Parts: sequence; C-alpha cells; structure tokens
Amino acid sequence: MRCYNCHKNFDYEKYYGICPKCGCFNQKETREERHEDLHDRFGDSYAHSEEGRQDTPVQGLSGASENVRKAAARPEAKKTAGSRGKGFLIFSIIVFVAGFAVLGSGIGASIFMAADSAAQSDDTLRLIAHEAGETFDFQQGSLQVLEAVKLADQETLPGLEEGMQLIAVHVAGESDGEYEDYNRIKEPYLEADRAFRNSISAHEFEPYGQMLGARPALDGWDLSGESSCDGWYGFVTEADAQEIRIWFDEYDWSEWDGGNLLAAHYVDLQITVPETEASEAEAEGGLTDAE
Repeated sequence: MRCYNCHKNFDYEKYYGICPKCGCFNQKETREERHEDLHDRFGDSYAHSEEGRQDTPVQGLSGASENVRKAAARPEAKKTAGSRGKGFLIFSIIVFVAGFAVLGSGIGASIFMAADSAAQSDDTLRLIAHEAGETFDFQQGSLQVLEAVKLADQETLPGLEEGMQLIAVHVAGESDGEYEDYNRIKEPYLEADRAFRNSISAHEFEPYGQMLGARPALDGWDLSGESSCDGWYGFVTEADAQEIRIWFDEYDWSEWDGGNLLAAHYVDLQITVPETEASEAEAEGGLTDAE
C-alpha cells in the first residue's frame, strides 16, 4: 500500500496500516471507495473499466527496487555477484601487469627530447665538478649525488624503445626547511655521449621505482619546506651507456621572475649493473672465450 502522507509503499498487513517511514495511519480503501475517489478527483468523464479497478500493483522505481532485492537474495544471484567480483579482481591484475609491460613507453616519451641544458646554452656559466658521494653547497642547502643504478632494459620493460635502458640516480640533500624560501631544485638532466636527456617526472617514475627498488622518487619541491631529502631521479638512456654525467642547475629563487641561474653542478657516475645481470654477462663472456 502507498502511504497517503509520504507516498512510500509498505506492507499494510505487516505494519497494521501504520507507515514505517512517517508513522501516518492509513485506512485501506474498498474498491467502491476507490471508484468514488477517482470520480471525485477526475469527474464523471474519467475513463475506466472493470479491469482498471482491479488491485493491480503499480510498477515503478520502488517496485523495481523490491524486485531487485528479492532477486539478489536468491542463491544464484549471490553466486553471480561473487563471480563478478572475482572477474573484476582478475581484470585488475591483468591491467596492472599489462601496464607494467606497456607503459614503459610512456616513461620514455617525454625523455627522448633534448634536455634544456644550461651547460649547452651559456658559455659564460660557471661549471662546477664534484665527485660521487661528495657533499656540495647548493642554493640554501647542500646536495650529495651517491650512485647511478640500472633498473631495467627492454627485456624487463617491453615498452622501452629498443636499445634503451631505465636508470636511477640516488641523491640526498639538506636545506633550511623554510617553505617560504621557495628553495626548489630545478629538475636535473643527464649527459651521455654528448646527448642530454631530461629526468622522468616523479609522478611517472614513482610506480616503476617502487617495483624495481628505487624509491622514493624525488621531485623539485622535496627540499622546499623540508630539512632533508633522500631518494631517486629516473632517466632513460642508451642501453650500452656505462658512464653518465648528471647536471644540477643552481638558481637564486628569491625573486619572482622565474629565478636567476647562478651555476651548473655536475657529477660523473658509473652505472651500476645488478649482480644477477652482471653474473649472467660474465657467464656469457666465459662461454664465448671457451668457444
């Protein structure tokens, strides 16, 4: 029955005519009373038939919802829902694996363009060399470039362009921790065989770094508002590259004009190859020598 007051459908016999939603008492009408009510509302010209006065349930949203609830309570419906849940889980796993294999191409897409290198564009700029592991003054703090590690090649990340590899550079830094200084680090860039490449954005590199053991990913704001940072920058370079040079451009961010370039710092690094891969390479070399 539909409540006179709030129009909610409810079981008249179960609730003794009292609407469970608003508490209004509803008196069940007879066919004759309902017939008279229709004439009172629509006049004597209201078209109706004997069939139209039957107690036919009204099909609407409430009725449909009730049917759905009844259907969902059946064992076969629950089984179907469980199957759908399992199917969604399997689908999610497939998407994750496919993303790991294919999205590597997305990593390289923004890196293959030549980096905007201050070392290339300004002959008068101060170029300052540092050793791996050396702590050097940088803006309102200091930086330390520790190591470069190979993370993957095309065999591990099929999405990478053939002949390329994904590497990560470990960097630590300290600053005054004052966010108001805007002491951000301009994204570093890599030089290998006189080719300059941009670093991968932290947003793009983060999932690969987590899966391949180089985390957390650093971005330019990690020293702004923090007293220290320790993490990795990702790069894509040629697979046969064994040595790289990483550049950090030092800026004066005290003005609101985009910063004034002060100097370019660089560190030469050997790319460390994972032990398993190095062992396999040595084994292949031994077989070649034996032949």
